[in-house]
Amino acid sequence: MFSPIEVKKYEFGKALRGYDPTEVRGFLESIANELEQLIETNRNQTSELDKLRSEVATYKRVEQNMKEALVSAQEAQRGAREDSLRESELIRREAELAAEKIIRDANVRGDEIRREIETLVNRRDSFVRKLRSLIRSELELIELLESAESESVEIEAESEE
Repeated sequence: MFSPIEVKKYEFGKALRGYDPTEVRGFLESIANELEQLIETNRNQTSELDKLRSEVATYKRVEQNMKEALVSAQEAQRGAREDSLRESELIRREAELAAEKIIRDANVRGDEIRREIETLVNRRDSFVRKLRSLIRSELELIELLESAESESVEIEAESEE
């Protein structure tokens, strides 16, 4: 490819019936100017293209970072969900164990209370038996005393007669 300067300085060979040198020179000037504009446009477009490629690369890095952040967030969310499920399962198990312990303790306490009630019932029954026995023996004693007193009243009444 020719540069604009090479086009301007290009010399054609001379021929007898050749082209008009002024016209050729004007045409070459015109071509050189257009070539300069095209080269300048090409430079500007190349510069713009490099700038746009740089921006695209930046956007691709941002996009990649966003994708990585999204993946990290999803993994973190999945991990948090799994942690929450494990923690809730642990809490449920602990609650079940605590409930089982409370039920066991309540059953043990219920058994103790039943035994205490049985002991109290037996003591009451024993006390009632002893009290009845005591009352019977006191009644017998009272009857004996009454009968002894009535005998003594009879003896006194006989002796006074």
